[in-house]
Amino acid sequence: MATDIQSTTKRRTGPYRLNVDQYLRMIVDGILPPHARVELLDGLLVRSMTKNPPHSFTRHQLDQLVGPLLPADWMVRHQDSVVLGRYWRPEPDIAVVRGPNERYRQADPTTADIAFLIEVADTTYARDRGRKWRGYAAAGVPIYLIVNLPKRIVEVYSQPAGKGKKAAYEQEHVYGPEDTFPIVLGGQPIGIIAVKDILP
Repeated sequence: MATDIQSTTKRRTGPYRLNVDQYLRMIVDGILPPHARVELLDGLLVRSMTKNPPHSFTRHQLDQLVGPLLPADWMVRHQDSVVLGRYWRPEPDIAVVRGPNERYRQADPTTADIAFLIEVADTTYARDRGRKWRGYAAAGVPIYLIVNLPKRIVEVYSQPAGKGKKAAYEQEHVYGPEDTFPIVLGGQPIGIIAVKDILP
């Protein structure tokens, strides 16, 4: 009998994971206040960091430089949710998704809608290169870019593979302040951006 109780207890320890539907219900029912800055990462509610001026500058520059490169049937969304499976509803700084915006009147973009995601990392690098990096790879997001503000580099990850904790991007390219990096859509380069143009 003691063994049964112990095994039951072990199964019930650890955090409770919310799925996307439960998370959305919490928002609709007012359980989460309107001003709450959180995102759902692997079933856990994680606080979004307050944006500082360098972060805001870089995100705005990306918005201005990426948008004009896109064909008419693609669009930039910034700091809006995407759904990457049952337990993931992150809010990347930049998401390039299929348009038009009418597609998202009742639902967030999913992996099938996403060309690439960008995170601007200053104090959030450990999360952006850790939990989010694995989660985006596990969901099959084709390309993931991190603008690493402390190091003044752009990290570009592609070829996602694996699931869960074994998920990873198999290709990595790092671009410094004197470099340009490609903007790729559906496997085809559509333009380049100078790293120095997005750094504060």
